[in-house]
Amino acid sequence: MRTNGFQKPYNPMQIGTWLLLPTLLIQFLFFATSILPLAASIPCTICVFICGGFSTYFSYLCCKIDPIDDKLRRHLARQNGGEDVGDGEEGDDNTKYCWVCSIDVHESSMHCKFCNKCVSNFDHHCHWLNTCVGKANYNYFFCAVGSTLSLVLVRGGILAFLVISFFIQYVQEMDGGSGGSVLLRSNSWFGLNAGLAVAIVNCVFLAADVVCIALLVQLFFFHIRLRHESITTYEYIVRDGERKRALEREKMSLDYRRLSALQQAEREGRVVRKWLLRAAGCPYVGEVVCRPCDPLRQDEKDKVHQREMLGVEVMENEENVANGNDCLDSVGGHGHDEVGSETNGNHSSNGDKNVLELSTSTLQSAMEKRKIQQGENAEAEKEVEFISSLG
Repeated sequence: MRTNGFQKPYNPMQIGTWLLLPTLLIQFLFFATSILPLAASIPCTICVFICGGFSTYFSYLCCKIDPIDDKLRRHLARQNGGEDVGDGEEGDDNTKYCWVCSIDVHESSMHCKFCNKCVSNFDHHCHWLNTCVGKANYNYFFCAVGSTLSLVLVRGGILAFLVISFFIQYVQEMDGGSGGSVLLRSNSWFGLNAGLAVAIVNCVFLAADVVCIALLVQLFFFHIRLRHESITTYEYIVRDGERKRALEREKMSLDYRRLSALQQAEREGRVVRKWLLRAAGCPYVGEVVCRPCDPLRQDEKDKVHQREMLGVEVMENEENVANGNDCLDSVGGHGHDEVGSETNGNHSSNGDKNVLELSTSTLQSAMEKRKIQQGENAEAEKEVEFISSLG
């Protein structure tokens, strides 16, 4: 069981980060600081090294802290005869059973196959840090990503300025001009007269910074989105997988209904409808370009509109029935007070007649709705049979 990111065996990607960060700092110190003007050289170098220091500090904390599930930690402590430490009681929240760890863990915990332990509020396993990211160290991971992004952004901006300035001044000197300060300091770099070599080195590291910026920007804003939605990377992956499977099932259902509609249009001789069905069924292009004129989607919209209208009609009929009952009670009461039993009877019979008519219309609407639902159920059964036959 891996307790932290510094436990052997080390990951090749982790070793790569140990080499990359010092290399970036040393390269900036020798190939950028010495070329920048003195007024900009000191603050820029301090800024780069501060970002590098924060990146190292937060990465170290993320690797050092063990994000193991609290219940598993207490269980292992009891097994080893140590002190039972941890927050909360054993039954303070919902739990689930981990068949690998053979113990009840928190409901939000997941078992990591790389670390061979359950991680509290599991987010993901980071190969660059060689450790799991969970509830205990997620904030440090987020800060490490942000500080590393700041480092490569500052470095990349300064190197881009030096490279562009060097080649502009180099071209001016080739055309007989006087050049500039960046070109002069690059040529006098440690007294070697190797300005072009310095510019090439800066170009190579600038390209590396651009790649790092592209990757880290995506990662940083992805985790900003996760924090906004209050979900983990693992939960996002599960949700995205469910969404893709739902879209695939919907596509299979649509393909089956399209095939049935094509066969029906062929029998009925509806050439335009058949052409539209085939155009909208073309992969990628047709599904996007011909989507507004797809007959199947138009039929779905019409069905939804009919359902909405039917629902509104049923609600209005129910309201009319309720109003009829209220009118019946009101008319009956006034007739008893003002006219007498004969008038009351007449109003009551009229009210009963109105209620009967409204109840009949409501019943008819409900029967129509039921017929529509039965038709849809029959279509769904056909789709299931078709999908089963494909399997």
